[in-house]
Amino acid sequence: MGKNYTSINFFSSDTRADLNRYSTNYSFKSFCKAVLTHPGARFMFLYRKCQETSNKSIFGLFYRFWFSRISRRSAIEIPHACKLGRGLYMGHFKAIIINQNAKIGVNCNISQGVTIGRESRGKREGSPKIGDRVLIGANSVVVGNISIGDDVLIAPLTFVNFDVPANSVVLGNPAKIVSNKGSHGYIKKILI
Repeated sequence: MGKNYTSINFFSSDTRADLNRYSTNYSFKSFCKAVLTHPGARFMFLYRKCQETSNKSIFGLFYRFWFSRISRRSAIEIPHACKLGRGLYMGHFKAIIINQNAKIGVNCNISQGVTIGRESRGKREGSPKIGDRVLIGANSVVVGNISIGDDVLIAPLTFVNFDVPANSVVLGNPAKIVSNKGSHGYIKKILI
């Protein structure tokens, strides 16, 4: 039985919650396997380390360099200053763009090709606030100073620029709320 990484101070509670979404158990071996083999786990580990360390320390510089390198190689634009809730899962890892002022809740899933962006003018000027346990499908766009409630499922290829209440399923371009069943059953391995 591997060493339980929940007891190691090297991993913050946010990092442990992220890694729980990618690994099969809480062992140190399972964590290492997730970071080495899954780009999403590696990205989230580096993201958390960039937030936890000073950019003036040698470790902080190392983590920022590695984070920058993996971001460029995978076409991911998520600044380490962005506010991502714990337990974020990126199952398919390419071309994800999140504005630095966006806020994402806990235990969310983001698919490939997703853009969470800022609207630069008009009544929705600003960046989105996304609730807990939200699933954002492939190639979806969420823009503007809008609020996405908890337990929302945003279907693939959906353009959302309006407030979405909790427990909704949003579909289409332009988006429409088509159900109140939400993301229940789609978000797995939640650790709070």
